Amino acid sequence: MKKKLLGIILFILPGLFFSCEDFLTVEPGEYVTVENSFKSADDAIVSIQGLYGLMQPLVDQLFLIGEAQGELTEAGRGADRFIAEFAQNRVTPQNPYTDYTGFYKLIVACNNTLEGLKKILLNDPVNYTQGKYEYNVVEIKYIRIWAYFQLVRIWKDVPYVEESITSVEQLKEREPVSDTEILSRIIREAEDNFAGIQDFRMPTGSGVTNVMTSRSQFTAQSARFLLTDMYLYVEDYVKAWELIRPVLPFGEPNFEQVYGIASSIGNSGYRWYDWVLSAQDKSKMFAEWCMYVDFDGSKGQKNNLQRWTNNKDGGIYALKPTKYAVDLYETTPTMLLQYQINEYYFDPRATQLNYVCDENGMPVYGPAGDKYRGSGLSYIVQGKDTVIFKYLLKEWNVARSLAQNDPNSNDDALFPLYRTGHMLLKVSEILNNMGMPELALYYLNGGDAGAHVQSTRARVKCYPFRLEEGKDPVEQVNRFILEEMALECSFEGVRWFDLVRFARRAGYGSWLGEYVSKKYPADRQAAIRAKLQDPFSWYLPYYQKNVDSNSKLVQKTGY
Repeated sequence: MKKKLLGIILFILPGLFFSCEDFLTVEPGEYVTVENSFKSADDAIVSIQGLYGLMQPLVDQLFLIGEAQGELTEAGRGADRFIAEFAQNRVTPQNPYTDYTGFYKLIVACNNTLEGLKKILLNDPVNYTQGKYEYNVVEIKYIRIWAYFQLVRIWKDVPYVEESITSVEQLKEREPVSDTEILSRIIREAEDNFAGIQDFRMPTGSGVTNVMTSRSQFTAQSARFLLTDMYLYVEDYVKAWELIRPVLPFGEPNFEQVYGIASSIGNSGYRWYDWVLSAQDKSKMFAEWCMYVDFDGSKGQKNNLQRWTNNKDGGIYALKPTKYAVDLYETTPTMLLQYQINEYYFDPRATQLNYVCDENGMPVYGPAGDKYRGSGLSYIVQGKDTVIFKYLLKEWNVARSLAQNDPNSNDDALFPLYRTGHMLLKVSEILNNMGMPELALYYLNGGDAGAHVQSTRARVKCYPFRLEEGKDPVEQVNRFILEEMALECSFEGVRWFDLVRFARRAGYGSWLGEYVSKKYPADRQAAIRAKLQDPFSWYLPYYQKNVDSNSKLVQKTGY
């Protein structure tokens, strides 16, 4: 049996243990031999694990595309020409990170696995029941939907692969389909399968291992977040709000109670920001709900997150925080509270906010500096360098060690695809663009702590945003949201996607260039703003090798 399972893994996971540069050079081919690899219930488990494994080589691309192009990250001295192109917003079709092949390898593997599961249902109906089959089908469809959503967010118009396509080689004669059409198809598919995936619930009382496993797969919650994210992208705010509203802290039932998350530490555990990213204590790292791509260095699973961001221990310091990003953390005012601990004006572990208020009932300013998400967590000073710290983090203000048997060293990494912190901010974005800026601001600032309306900003005790009279409240709140997203989600591979999503809206087309230009010298800012005013620049060019191999794929305008 062990030899058989190993054979299936080798079929389904070509390139799994390569870095991104290596993976992009792997030639496409068959990924699952349906006739020989799908016979028992065990084969179903291994094949689906293989699909999640195919997401690992995509992380380097997602991080580079989603982070390096934004205003929070710039090229370090170790950046090669291809990383520098992203960081300097001048990507060319010769850049191998513009290759979309990896996403199609995942899609094709999903197609093949769907066919293979039908055979398992026929061959092993006792151990592989109809119920297991139906749930696995829905789970695989959500993996495929996620892959398509990344494709349209990154390249816009791309080929669409029907289920009959079983090899990436068959992409060579496929012309691009509009992003509008693809989004319509995958949203409809997600809606049609949403009820089926809701049958899965997070395990409660079953130990940390099962919870960790569920955080690396599509479940009821990650499916909800993905569909909400797609509604937000296409500006269907009503559906987005209806879908996300039942989840804490926006309504009942209580999210923590239903899913058994952080029950041992209570709601206060939600404030432990570093647990989300470091896995220092696996019994508490899920105080905030997340879906990760999880890398285990002991199993040979490689990524470039630490190598690109570190300046020692094998790091090449290819990407680093911008001065703008550091200044944003250092100038954010905190709230003055009744607690006084060391240099802090708040107790980050307090269960109540206990503001010190002025005569008008407003919290009194504390010192400047978002200490709980800034230095020692999002970034850290090492020598003369300021480095991105989220992938080097062992615990708050403590770096990972390369000591033998340290479980947080080498190539271990947690790359969040979805987490509650980011979604909380998207809820404010949804409400604001539905024309309810006051309610959006209420959730953004933190609302009522006693009612468990705990925003990201209240969690780290940052001073609440306040509207200025005489200015458009919707536009003000949108800017507040983008600022808070920068603080909460910096260096997590989402900044560019957040900025583009805003820029896609009528009247906001200049915002992308406005924000990205903040990382450039004053004499270059106008040129960057002008360049990013053009929607063609919001998406990557097609990789030239993909164009050369597909007679129906025409390179984009301007490349």
